[in-house]
Amino acid sequence: MSLTDTLLNYERGHEIMVAPLLMDIYLGIVFSTPAFFGNAVPVFVSGLGRLDGGRNFVDGKPFFGSHKTKGGVLAGILGGGIVGFVVPLFHPEIYAMIPGYSIWVGFVMGFGSILGDALGSFIKRRIKIKPGASFPIVDQVGFVFTALVLASFMVDFPLGWWWVVPVTLLIHLISNIWAYLFGWKEVWY
Repeated sequence: MSLTDTLLNYERGHEIMVAPLLMDIYLGIVFSTPAFFGNAVPVFVSGLGRLDGGRNFVDGKPFFGSHKTKGGVLAGILGGGIVGFVVPLFHPEIYAMIPGYSIWVGFVMGFGSILGDALGSFIKRRIKIKPGASFPIVDQVGFVFTALVLASFMVDFPLGWWWVVPVTLLIHLISNIWAYLFGWKEVWY
């Protein structure tokens, strides 16, 4: 029996209500995979020039900075769309719970992850944080939060799936500490 089957078939009357929370987290992560993928792909794909075209905002600072490219945006949106098509093939029982789900939700979540990341970069430039430097919380969850907000305009997914936002922050923190301890990162955050 798969983890999905186990969680979906768990009776809510048992012990403390941990299983429903774990189920919401698991289902929220699966549903959010287009956002996670859309956020990760631009790291490996660049080109087509800077997203802001090298132009500056009215404050004289770049809109987003050199790390945001048109190629990265296209790759993130396309990557989110592809994952939004593929993941439901492996988890049809989850997507059956979302009335009106279509492949377009994946593209929108990919776009949402890029938008959330770009908004974070825009804010970072305004408060003088350099490209690539950390902006706690915004860097870690801005992409998934924005993707879920946009997806919520298209489909009605369970409220408990929003748990993916704080869980993403926790996973990010743990993985960065792990990478720091192994010498793969210079800072723990």
